[in-house]
Amino acid sequence: MPPTRCWRFPRTVPLPETTRNNILRYKTKVDKILQAALEQKQYHHAAYDGLEDFVERFGARPSGSDELEDSIDFMKKKAEDDGFRVHTEEVMVPRWVRGEETLMMLSPRQKSMSILGLGTTIGTQQYPGGVLKAEAVVCDSFDEMEKLGEAKIKGKIMVFNAPFGDPMDEPMKRYGASYKYRTSGADRAAQYGAVAVLVRSRTDYSLYTPHGGSQYYGNSTQIPAAAITAEDARIIARHYKKGKTVTLMLKMSAANLPMRKSRNVIIDYGPSDSTELVMLSAHIDSWDVGEGAMDNGGGVFVNYHAVKLLKELGLMPRRTIRVVFWTAEEEGYFGGKEYVKMHEFDISKMQIAIENDLGTFRPVGLRAKGSDEAACFVKHTASLLGAINATGASDSPSLSETHLLHDKGVPAAAIDVDQSRYFWYHHTEADTMDALDPHELDLCVATMAASAFVFADVPDRVPR
Repeated sequence: MPPTRCWRFPRTVPLPETTRNNILRYKTKVDKILQAALEQKQYHHAAYDGLEDFVERFGARPSGSDELEDSIDFMKKKAEDDGFRVHTEEVMVPRWVRGEETLMMLSPRQKSMSILGLGTTIGTQQYPGGVLKAEAVVCDSFDEMEKLGEAKIKGKIMVFNAPFGDPMDEPMKRYGASYKYRTSGADRAAQYGAVAVLVRSRTDYSLYTPHGGSQYYGNSTQIPAAAITAEDARIIARHYKKGKTVTLMLKMSAANLPMRKSRNVIIDYGPSDSTELVMLSAHIDSWDVGEGAMDNGGGVFVNYHAVKLLKELGLMPRRTIRVVFWTAEEEGYFGGKEYVKMHEFDISKMQIAIENDLGTFRPVGLRAKGSDEAACFVKHTASLLGAINATGASDSPSLSETHLLHDKGVPAAAIDVDQSRYFWYHHTEADTMDALDPHELDLCVATMAASAFVFADVPDRVPR
């Protein structure tokens, strides 16, 4: 028979009929998994309840903190108690502490403004009384900053009022197009003599909430960097564009401390003699504000309960399903980078790596990153999820740690969810259990369990 054609953005690619049929034969088992996850009493809201206990115990889990290490111990013991093969692997991780931080607009009128220092930023301790006072200069883009030049920027606080990407794009694509102002704004502005950087928060919906995240210094002079609310960024921009002098007072006591040991948690389920792997990926660390419930405690508990569901249903795949809880993702994929260095053999035998770091909201399907043939494989797998209306298949611009594996040739995927609320809470004090819905976590467990089982048990390899 001729190969099946698979539609993808907008190319068509071949998938052998035998491979397609091998995937579709799992419909009965997939329906069994979905039904158990959503209808059997013992699984009702189990992931949500477990996550609630987890965040109440540990709260936020920033890199280098005791809370992170205690949470790693907790998940390792949970996996041991549930009968999984589990171990941890050491990783050296950074430790940054926020300290006190305040921002005040002094002119053209006085106004206190909310800020969140960006990860790895220095503070303002080098200024008299630990306070920096300077005029603001506002730019909407790096190009605009370049046109202003050093003469108009030197000695001032650069405020990047860049919009959150194209409103017509999906939220994750908007984030990808605009987060450069957060990650490299300080380094770029310092080249023009700026003394600090304030970045408009990366969000499509704001109720006066600053959104934090990491930033990275290059070879330029290190200057303080913080996120401000979208509302305050626009207030400063309006004054500035009307020709008014905007004077700001910034105080930050952030500090970078010595690195310390942390660990990745690795949980295996499958035949002990299997050398082929399907990875379920989520990071256990979080930002230092909120509780890290959405980002990424939800991913941790969905992935864990997905493999626990398969184990309790007695569904043993031909390949090992490896659940990894990464450490220090937020600071730059420290756990993922160490894994790639240590597991070259595993990577060569990996069927696919599935990410869960887009929020555990209502699942709509799977994302794919890899060859067109691999994307077609993922699409047919997603087609089995019709019982929960999660049959969508799309390309993935970003996959957290699994992009490191993809760079080594591993096909990558991710659970795709309704992203409409993700950037309301991302890296804010609002990332608590209130951001999540128990039934949506159940749907995510069902999606991850069913998808992981198909990838781990189907005879065919996902094309590289």
